[in-house]
Amino acid sequence: MPLKKAAGNMYSWITHTWNPVRGKCPYECSYCYVGRRGEQKPLHIDEKELRVDLGEGNFIFICSGCDLFHPNVPEEWIERVLDRTLQFPRNRYLLHTKNPGRICRFTDRLNDRYTACVTIETNREYGKYNVSNAYPTWARAVEILAVKLPRMITVEPIMDFDTDVFAHFILNANPVQVNIGADSGWNGLPEPSREKVEELIERLAPYTKIDLKTNLRRILPESRYYGNA
Repeated sequence: MPLKKAAGNMYSWITHTWNPVRGKCPYECSYCYVGRRGEQKPLHIDEKELRVDLGEGNFIFICSGCDLFHPNVPEEWIERVLDRTLQFPRNRYLLHTKNPGRICRFTDRLNDRYTACVTIETNREYGKYNVSNAYPTWARAVEILAVKLPRMITVEPIMDFDTDVFAHFILNANPVQVNIGADSGWNGLPEPSREKVEELIERLAPYTKIDLKTNLRRILPESRYYGNA
């Protein structure tokens, strides 16, 4: 089985995705396209996928279809996945999660070829939209501080925010990069205005790299930060 090339609305700088842990994501985010795939199996480790040749010179998004660090994922599975990546040290790896505090248990053997990325859609809580079963955004913003790896923050789908507070959430994590995207599924989420998005970018840009996903063009048609990674 070959390593799967990144496609669709993926990060422009990711070359491949690898999903050795599969199944229904317990976060059940209302906006997530993965959750709309119909009936899905429970979380499980895919032994065949775990044996895939990861090659070299790639930037691999690990578990793009679920969250490897969700509390329901057994620690043994995480260890096996990371052990496999260590056999291919010439790649870069993205550890993308809404539970960044759990990454800290596994970082002793990792290096700067691994990037920890946390999703923080807003600084506000929008419970009435049943957005996600994940930890509150403020908790994610705090937990990522303890991760001793290069850190990224993804704001997707971007939801309306309080500019001063949200900019502080993000910059306090000292991220190497901030990725911003919109709701591709048109789920009726509360979105910020174009002006607010522009203001947020201007607050962040002096301190970190900004990469805008193409789905943000619906809110922000033009910006020099598209594909800036």
